[in-house]
This record gives sequence, structure tokens and C-alpha cells, in this order.
Amino acid sequence: MKKKTLLATLTAAAMLAGLLTGCGSQQPETPAPQENTTQSEGSSEASGEPAVSAQNSDAAKAEAFGYELNLNPGGSLNGQYAGQTLTVFCCTGEFSEPLQESIDAFQKLSGATVNLYIYSFDELNSKIALALAGDEEMDITCFVSAYMDTFNSVGQLANLTELSGQYGFPDYNWNGFSKALLERTSDSDGVFAVPYQVCEMMGFYRKDLIEDPAIQADYKEKTGKELTVPETTDELKEIAAYFSKSENPDSPTTYGFLSQGVTNAAMWSWMSRLGSFGGTMFGDDWTAEFNSQAGIDAMNYNKSLLSYGPANWNEYGFDEVNALMASGEVFMCENWSSAYPSINAGDMAGKIGCCVTPGNSPVISGWSLGINALSEKQELAWKFIEFATSEDGEMTRIDNGVAPARDINIQRLMDAGEDVGYYTAITDSLGCDKTCWGDICLPYLGSQGSSIIDTYTQSMYKGSISAEDALNNMESEIDTALKSVGINH
Repeated sequence: MKKKTLLATLTAAAMLAGLLTGCGSQQPETPAPQENTTQSEGSSEASGEPAVSAQNSDAAKAEAFGYELNLNPGGSLNGQYAGQTLTVFCCTGEFSEPLQESIDAFQKLSGATVNLYIYSFDELNSKIALALAGDEEMDITCFVSAYMDTFNSVGQLANLTELSGQYGFPDYNWNGFSKALLERTSDSDGVFAVPYQVCEMMGFYRKDLIEDPAIQADYKEKTGKELTVPETTDELKEIAAYFSKSENPDSPTTYGFLSQGVTNAAMWSWMSRLGSFGGTMFGDDWTAEFNSQAGIDAMNYNKSLLSYGPANWNEYGFDEVNALMASGEVFMCENWSSAYPSINAGDMAGKIGCCVTPGNSPVISGWSLGINALSEKQELAWKFIEFATSEDGEMTRIDNGVAPARDINIQRLMDAGEDVGYYTAITDSLGCDKTCWGDICLPYLGSQGSSIIDTYTQSMYKGSISAEDALNNMESEIDTALKSVGINH
């Protein structure tokens, strides 16, 4: 017990010191966190009504994308939780609005009060760490899925497989989630967080240019090849060169390729290629398998791609990549899937295509909902997660920009005539044989692994060290960090 308490303290301290890399996007700085605890009109605490009233029964009905939805299957919520209160943590941006809408409906059906605390990207990490160590009140949190290992290494998350068996609605569909996402938040003992949002590195390209007959003919004349959406690393390099004015003065775009290069983001560029060169990031017990010939080839390849983008590549984060792509100056970029609405807008609306990252070994990430093992409201907490992540419950959030974590809902969207190319690329990416999680969250150490890997990626891309030295340094520092918490290889 004493060791467990010590490890919990180490985990909290590491997370407080580290940055939460999230879906990989570099979020803008925000002011001090605003703790939003707005209560819906239908909550029992706000209205004084102890059970679901006639006016609240409509909360179970919803419509999205032409589907009639039932948010209370079997009528399992009937106001029985009146007088109870849940505390939920989440991040600013695309998370808070859809989660608040789920809360509004849940309060009306359950009778409970749910207080949502919304924090900036970095502050959320600190708050979660404090709560899991027992120093802050929190029942449920939305967190980066890869942190499951960090949290669960000291038993800080509740076992949701057990809670669903004890308190859950019998028809809750565990099999509807993407396999890659659910595996990331599970271990041999069960599921410890339910997937809430999928994020993945995708390719976004100028569909209008690749379909232009004149450009197709010119590409064939200059390269001897047909112009198609790049699938392999060789094809990407050839096409990026053609669409770069530095290589081809007749190019209709200034740059052929662009990806994120700011601190804590540059690493994803070569990690997205590692699988295509035959490598993986980590083996059992966090052995550094990336330090291999495949790792060397992936790093050198992605350094070569920098020549097809702007010279100040290291100043481009999530938003900057989106803006340059949306300006029409770039033929193809790689960014998180949530970038699509920003890119496919304005003058570029309808001109952007989506694809799996060339090499077919994409970096993926995502956010999940988990329950604090210290919470005294395990039943109510599970009922809320069950409600918000059910098949129909998830459909109500998609219109707010949150990509579905359930395969079945991706198919429902395509059947409804939504952007088939975008959702096909998401499905194909998640189905790749080799995927790599973008958040290097070491047991007890939080995001320290990501910081180590990105630091040496930056140095290698800037020409300070070789790929071999960068990988050796990454492995050495990660091994040292793991040994500091008792993990030896």
C-alpha cells in the first residue's frame, strides 16, 4: 500500500510537470481555467423536482442526420438519481459543447446534477493528476486515451467492465467501437475508459488538382507516371516534388507537402512512416524498438520531405498547417483528422480529398471517458458514461465536430450521405495493420516520453545530430526515466 501511494504521487508529479499532447494538436494558450458548472433547467437541483417529469420525457428523443434516436433505451433512467451530483472534467474547444449537451439531457432523465468543469489543454492534465491522487474532487474525466497506462499503473481508474456488468443496461454495445481504440483503453483485466473521440493523422490533398486533365498530362510527361493519390512513401516524394515550385517552377502550388513541426509535434512525421519501413515504436515492457534501421530510414525520409515545404517548418503547428493548406498554397498536408472542417472551407471547399497517410502506418490518438477509482458514485458515473457513449448518444455529438469512435456510427453517417471520402479515410486508417499511437505516455511518467522523442527529432531535423544519434539518445533517456520508477529491461 505504501508503494502504491508513492507511485501515485510520482504519477501526479510527472503529469503536473509534463504537457498533455492530446490529439496531437498544439492548442493555443488560454487564460486561467474557467470552471463552468452551469446547471440545466431540467436538473433536479435546479428545479427541485425529484423525478423525471412529463416536460423532461422528450429528453430521450433526438434526431441526427435523418435518424430518429432513443437516448434512454429500456427506460433505464427515470429520475432515480435525484439529489446526487457528479463532477466531470474536460478540455476546452471541441469537447466541451457536445459533452454539455449530453449532460443537459442526462440531468433531465436521471434527476442527477452534473457539474462540468472546463479547463485549458494543459491545466486539465494537472487537475486530473490531483484528482486521481485524492487531492481534487472528480468523478469522471475526458482524457487522452494513451494515458490509460499511466493512470492504471497505480490503479487510479475504475474497471468499467465490472461496473457495466453490475450497473449497466444489458444492451450496451461494447462491440460497436473501433477495435484499435478500445484495445488502447483495455488490458487483460477489462476496459478502463470508453472511447469518446477518434483522432488520427490523415493526408489532405488538392483533389481538384489531382483530377485536372491538364495537370495529369503534364505530370505524365515529366515523370512518365500516372498522377494518383500517393499510397507509398516513394509516390509521396515524387508527387511532393512535382507540386513544389522549388523543384518544378510550373507547379500550381508553392509547396508540395507540409506537416506539423512545432515542439511536441515534429515527432509524428517520422512516427507516421515507421511502420512502412518495417518498424514499431515499443515492444513489451516499453523496450525501445524504434531504435532500428527502420527508425533511421523513417527519420531520414521525413527530413527529406522538409524541402518540399516552407523553410520555417518548425513554426507550423495544427492551426498553421490548416491555414496554409486552406490558402491553396500546399498540394498535400498531414494533420489530425479534426483539421478537415478548417481545411475544406472557403475557396478550398469541395476541393480537398482525404486519404490514409502514405505508407499505410498512421499515427492515431483519441480521447476517452474514465471514472476515478476514488469516486464514491461509481454507479451514477457509469450510467452517465453509458448514456453519453451509447450508439445513439454518440450520434448526437457528431454534428459538433467530434468524430465517432464507433465503427457502426461511421457507417451510419456514410449511409446518410455525409462526406464519404472523409469517413472512408478514417475507417481505412483505423484498419491499417500497422498503426502507431502518437502520445508516448510512459507508466508513472506521463508525457515525458513524448518530450524526449520530440526533442531529438527537432535536433535531427535541424541538422544538429544524425538519425542514429537521435535514436540512441531517445532510447537511453527513456530507459533512464523508466528505471527511475522501477521498470528495468
